[in-house]
Amino acid sequence: MSGAHPAPHRGRVSFTALVFGASAAPLFWLGQMMLGYGASAIACYGSDHPTTIASASALRTALVLFDAVAIVAALAAGTVSFLAWREVRHETEGDKTDALEIGDGRARFMALWGIMSSLCFFLAIMFTTIASVTVPLCVR
Repeated sequence: MSGAHPAPHRGRVSFTALVFGASAAPLFWLGQMMLGYGASAIACYGSDHPTTIASASALRTALVLFDAVAIVAALAAGTVSFLAWREVRHETEGDKTDALEIGDGRARFMALWGIMSSLCFFLAIMFTTIASVTVPLCVR
């Protein structure tokens, strides 16, 4: 390795953009799962429970709205990661050994990780959305 910095293009993309790209979609999927499970569980309590909801349509609307926000967030994270990758894709030459052992191309790695993470969790968000739209809520 020469005396050059292992991530020479690190100034071309912000650390915030790299972190957003790599973590937004998984976080929104996690939120979607927790909100969907929690809200649906409340809807399924018996009528004697103090947190029983009054309107199933309001719950369905809230779930679909959050699903839409999660989809947009995953697409935004993927877009940010792709744009960051375009900026740093020629950051360093080398193979996986250079990246693993000496950390060459860290910004490029984070951008690629963000693309893959956003794509995988976008698919998970879509499957969860399909479930939240098609599975009926508890009926009393």
